[in-house]
Amino acid sequence: MRLAVRENMVPGATLTEKFRHLQAWGYDAIELTRSSRQECLEEVKQAMRVTGVQVSIVSSIGGGALIEARKEERDRAVQSHKTALEIASELNAVGVISVPLLPTKMQNRPRLPDLSPWQKVEELEWQMMVALYGELADYAQRLGNVVVIVEPLNRYEQWHPNRVEQAVALCRAVGNPHLRTMFDFFHANIEEGDMAEAIRLGGSYLANIHIADSNRLTPPHGHTDFRPCFRALKEIGYGKFMGLECSVVGDPADDLPRCARYLRQLWEEA
Repeated sequence: MRLAVRENMVPGATLTEKFRHLQAWGYDAIELTRSSRQECLEEVKQAMRVTGVQVSIVSSIGGGALIEARKEERDRAVQSHKTALEIASELNAVGVISVPLLPTKMQNRPRLPDLSPWQKVEELEWQMMVALYGELADYAQRLGNVVVIVEPLNRYEQWHPNRVEQAVALCRAVGNPHLRTMFDFFHANIEEGDMAEAIRLGGSYLANIHIADSNRLTPPHGHTDFRPCFRALKEIGYGKFMGLECSVVGDPADDLPRCARYLRQLWEEA
């Protein structure tokens, strides 16, 4: 089990301090958020050398929206993704998480037009995703060691994809192994009828896991039973990172080490 934590969840005045905390608290990696910038690269590399903690995920933080009506915003998002992929490649991270329609829904951006009866909004968005993720997957392939990871989110945060099967269908439509998807316990708890089966369906397409309890807090502060899903992850031979993406309860110096111990125990029991 290779555990990671989102950067914003970890206390510390510097990146090195954050990395040292994770090393001491039983974590293997960090998912970079606000430090996913070229100017932070040397500090990140130094923190990696000093602590042995890896970078699992790099975030696309350059703005824009991959699937929306304005071309300039799509272009901005594509460039942001490419920059993040370059950073991920240099840090030997797994890749970059992409949420194609979260900005459009959560920021009330304009969707693609409804051209029915010829094509509905969702059909146009699907074709745009296939085209743009094809471009991004090709770029990741040229870099060689990274993937684009499409994240299914719940219906209240993103129009689609909402379920693993939808994201897998997108990966298959693009047909490039540098486009992959992931499983997020919080979103799956809302959208998936059988979370363990969704993991099995995802299979080799899964390149990252996000862990949160049912209430989006650190485990075990909710009611999620992680063991069936952990068993499914073992069945598919999942060996990549599992990153905490949730709210910390109380003092991180107490909660994060306790959470790591709890998850590793469940993994052993699964």
